[in-house]
Amino acid sequence: MTNIMRTGAVIATIAAACVPIMAAAAQPASDAPAETTAVAAEEAAAPAPVAPVDAAAPPVEAAPVPDCELHVFPTIEGQAMTTGWLSGFGIVGAVADAASNKNRNISEAEYLKEALGPQMQIDALQSIDLLAALKLPPSQIIYETPIADRKISTKATTRLSPSAAACYVELIITQNFYTKRAIYGRSLNNRFIVKDFRAGKKETAMVKGRGGNGLSIFPPKTGEEEAAANQELREVFVKNFLEFAKGYAPAK
Repeated sequence: MTNIMRTGAVIATIAAACVPIMAAAAQPASDAPAETTAVAAEEAAAPAPVAPVDAAAPPVEAAPVPDCELHVFPTIEGQAMTTGWLSGFGIVGAVADAASNKNRNISEAEYLKEALGPQMQIDALQSIDLLAALKLPPSQIIYETPIADRKISTKATTRLSPSAAACYVELIITQNFYTKRAIYGRSLNNRFIVKDFRAGKKETAMVKGRGGNGLSIFPPKTGEEEAAANQELREVFVKNFLEFAKGYAPAK
């Protein structure tokens, strides 16, 4: 009997010792010591390792800026002329024709100035390879403010900008001219000048030329046609420039 009691006491002692161990094992992870939690948080927040930089790799160099410059001067001009059958009957008929179309010509000239203004000319020329068209070497293309005085833009043989670059060329648009004739229909004509100052010239010859092609939509008859008419106008402007550039040869 005494042995049985002693055995029961031993079992009770072992059971009592196991209770704290089991309680600790059942404790949730959030009750872990604060120090262990802080270490885990630091490891989770640590930035991802950065790949080492190859010191031997050559630096990426920016493309060199060309030494040559092409300065482009758009125009603020816009002219329009509509003639009818009366113009075929001498001076008297032409005068009567002009008088009957006076208001129309003024209105269409104003429309042309807006639809093919300086920014529209720049946008149109930026849609093509301007340097290739003019047979020029790699150059910086610089768009300038229009010059209102035709005596300067069409007659000055010196540079129109303060640039002193030795390799320097100017392209000047001098005329946007819309016409409508009874026989030939509607068309846009443009005049251009190129001045080549390469080799450091202070004065140079003016190479003048023109381009002209037909229109089928401009000027629009309705508001729905306006976008298409303006797009046609810019496309024909580009076509006229390329027509001029095709026959352009630098002055010697």
